[in-house]
Amino acid sequence: MAGTAAAVFGFAPASAAADVVPDLRPEQWGLTAIEAYELWEETQGEGTTVALPGYAVVEDHPDLRDNLSVDNAFGGGGDEAVGTAAAALVAAHGHGMDADGGVLGVAPGAGLLALPTEDDLPGAVRHAATQGAPVILLPENDGGEDLSAATEEAVGDGILVVGPAGGETDPSVLAVAGTDEDGELIPDSPEAERIELTAPGADLETADPELGAAQVTGTQYAAAMVAGAAALLRTHYPQLGPDEIRDALVTGSHPGPGGLPALHALSADDHAAATAADVPLLDESLTDGADDGGGVPVWAWFASIGAVLVLGVLLLVVWVRRSSADPYGVKAERAAEDERIAAERAAEAGPESRRKQRGGRRRKPRRGA
Repeated sequence: MAGTAAAVFGFAPASAAADVVPDLRPEQWGLTAIEAYELWEETQGEGTTVALPGYAVVEDHPDLRDNLSVDNAFGGGGDEAVGTAAAALVAAHGHGMDADGGVLGVAPGAGLLALPTEDDLPGAVRHAATQGAPVILLPENDGGEDLSAATEEAVGDGILVVGPAGGETDPSVLAVAGTDEDGELIPDSPEAERIELTAPGADLETADPELGAAQVTGTQYAAAMVAGAAALLRTHYPQLGPDEIRDALVTGSHPGPGGLPALHALSADDHAAATAADVPLLDESLTDGADDGGGVPVWAWFASIGAVLVLGVLLLVVWVRRSSADPYGVKAERAAEDERIAAERAAEAGPESRRKQRGGRRRKPRRGA
């Protein structure tokens, strides 16, 4: 594990005889189990934000700094230990030189938007949907009709909603249960029919509010691992919608406890790649509409180009005329000066010279006159 992570984050030998820079992070078996490291050369979740409505997260933790923003518009509050641990499992980036200390999340390059609240989780979910976060991670909650409406709206807006299994059944939410290092469901897990996907959720090394590390167990932490994996896929295949990402995570999984699917990031990425091959980055319906006559007619394009050319010629003519004109009156002043000098010289030369200047000459007298 340390060797793979070292290669991804740029660790290198200090000299030919020296050992590799030591990895001071704790062993994170969850990342190894889902093979998240294998994807980091392709994507680390850059440009994708995971929203955490209902989670209180410590803003200045060194493993989350720069990845995290906190919006207290919904009253704040909540357990910072749970929120900070879950956020770090999603997108912690470690700290120290070459991130050799602290902990790493499944998607260390992803962004985090925490929306702590104790009494308006549906409002926080709706707000998260307006902030451009393609993945939402729910906390443990009792659900409710209003929350189900909010999650349904989020999915309709192209967002994948992930949450811990065990609350109210909500078809809009990818319900996740936790497993231990032996691949068994953690204690107090819900019935199998309420679980759509399993993920590491026991004895996970993560961040704590005291700016250090902690070890946690719970379904909400397994859901955080899945949200991180969703961020990796969303960055790698932005043309896929929430249904395709959800299917890739579930179908592209490994066999888990009792036949339940177990998260495997590398296999999920392979499944997503196969799906994305048939989904263009550009919406073909837009180009089809243009071909069917819904776009700009060809004659309009030629007319526009002609208008631009005519305008360019007119501007060129105006520029030439202005550049050849005498805006400051210099030529006029010189002409007036020349006339004045000529008049002075004519006055000094006398009448005879003036006749010569006019081209006249004296006629010779006739004979016998």
